[in-house]
Amino acid sequence: MSDIETVAAADKAANTVILAVGPVFIVLAVGLIGLATTVYFTVVFPSFYVWDEDYIWTKIYYYLGLIFSIYMVVCIFFHYYMAVRTKPGGVLNVGTEQSDSNDPTIQDLFLELEEYQEYPKTCKKCHLPKPERAHHCSVCRRCVLKFDHHCPWIANCVGHFNHRYFLLFMTYLVIGCFYFALVGWKPFLLSLGETGWDWSMPRPYVALSFLLAVAIGLALGGMCSWHYYLIITAQTTVEFYNNQYARRTARAKGEVYVNPYDLGPVVNLCQFFNVGRNYKYPIYTIFLPIPMSPPGNGKVWEKNPMSYANVQTEISEDTD
Repeated sequence: MSDIETVAAADKAANTVILAVGPVFIVLAVGLIGLATTVYFTVVFPSFYVWDEDYIWTKIYYYLGLIFSIYMVVCIFFHYYMAVRTKPGGVLNVGTEQSDSNDPTIQDLFLELEEYQEYPKTCKKCHLPKPERAHHCSVCRRCVLKFDHHCPWIANCVGHFNHRYFLLFMTYLVIGCFYFALVGWKPFLLSLGETGWDWSMPRPYVALSFLLAVAIGLALGGMCSWHYYLIITAQTTVEFYNNQYARRTARAKGEVYVNPYDLGPVVNLCQFFNVGRNYKYPIYTIFLPIPMSPPGNGKVWEKNPMSYANVQTEISEDTD
């Protein structure tokens, strides 16, 4: 077996393992979040929000904290569930991508793409029409619309139809982690000692939950920030690296490459969340744990008219 065949076999085996362990990661994620939630409501919340019958303001403070806490938990679990259960979007409108080349659905897709592209691309791996921004996932072994990456923690690809849920799940989880750390540091310090413990929850669970909240908040906070950067610049993770290469190539020719899907930070955000004046939903719906569809079908995208402008015929050595 050649080196190329060995690498291909190893890559295929790794992708098979990633696909197989997906449900395990989901159970682990739900278990860890569930543990932290239980610790929060049994130890952290009652230690921080103290009920006092004699003061109306403490009651208001208590109920506001309770409403906020329940809201955060609902948003975290709702968006996680939707990210797991929502299909990211395949190139066909049927449940399987393994279809005959004479399938009417494939013909319809070719006709649809030909309205916008003179020669629609075809995926070299699954041999199906490949719309713009679609990429082949080696784990799921299919093309995914506006493919970003395959996430084992949701046992699913992050693509056109579930990217919003994935991002909002990360957003609420990061906020929840930092909030947990902010209000739970005193119970955490008490859990490290041997005296002064009045809670039924064992000390190790409280300590573990606090450390998880800090670690996940920091790690996922960086990833979440990265995804917001990609969104305001109208890129996916795959497109970011492709665009980097295109910029270097254009610069070598004395030109400036412009991302064809970049319509400006504000419009990019509105398009991603499908909110605002020119989109389907009001802006406030971003904060509601409700199902929301993305704009369009994920196969055809609005373009920036200056997507590839030769605004410089020469670049000076000083600029380089």
